[in-house]
Amino acid sequence: MRSLVKSISPLLAITCLAAASAASAKDDPEIVVLKPSSQWNLDMGEHKCRIARLFGEGENQTIFVIDQWDPSTSASWTVAGPAFEKYRNGRKTGFEFSEGGDTGEFELLASSFGEFGSAIQHSSGFVAAEEEAGDQDEEPDYVSNPRSLPELDAKGAAAVEWLTISQRGRTPVRLHLGALDAPLAAMNVCMENLVEFWGFDIAEQRSVASPPKVTNMKTVVREVADRYPNAALNRGAQADFHLRMTIDTQGKIENCVLLNQTAADDFELGGHPCTAFERYAKIEPARDAAGQPVRTYLTNRIVYRMVR
Repeated sequence: MRSLVKSISPLLAITCLAAASAASAKDDPEIVVLKPSSQWNLDMGEHKCRIARLFGEGENQTIFVIDQWDPSTSASWTVAGPAFEKYRNGRKTGFEFSEGGDTGEFELLASSFGEFGSAIQHSSGFVAAEEEAGDQDEEPDYVSNPRSLPELDAKGAAAVEWLTISQRGRTPVRLHLGALDAPLAAMNVCMENLVEFWGFDIAEQRSVASPPKVTNMKTVVREVADRYPNAALNRGAQADFHLRMTIDTQGKIENCVLLNQTAADDFELGGHPCTAFERYAKIEPARDAAGQPVRTYLTNRIVYRMVR
């Protein structure tokens, strides 16, 4: 096996894709339906916000978790429980949020979530995004559409009340989430508080018209890729990390934090990705609508995957 490097801003990825059949709840007439068995529980850590809720009872108890590491219109979500024990690694897996919610499919990377066991993890919005006209490869026009402080679409998620997970040949699972507007609104408030905790002024962050930009990302990606641990390559170990940097008004990195989202046991990096950014990254600072530089944060996701 070998590693493959791919840069998808703001995703910095070392990844692979495998062909598999599509998944659909329509392939199996049966469906496991799980109703809430707890209230939503919100937790703000030093580096992320999390909200979670339990579903089902006894041996069928399942957990649904939403995590955010930085303000965004999307989030990472996890659903874990016995109903997913037979879901196959590497298979196309479908998800659908109800009533105008986001839908899609992804290749399942097998994982577990504590005592709940087998887990399905993915990152997405919760409300179906409107298609934007124009070339998707063009640079965003931050002057007419400022970055500001991105947030989850809580208002749009008021009608999103369930999530269905499906995989061809496996029984679909549906969680009756309840309206998502309140939990997503709570996550938005939590993220604002977290940004303040990191040492930033919320009003100033809302003034950001153009975010900081790494102008030599290909070079940085190459350096990060060279740090894929040889031992991990030999074992086929994979991992996801989040990187958060504070960028000053000169485009210099004040500090850098690497956060472990999911990693295989004994996944030890050969070199710290923060070092690659600090040594090689050339960064244009963030600016407000008047063109003045603004001290802010810059995040990246680093994904280590194997090519088969």
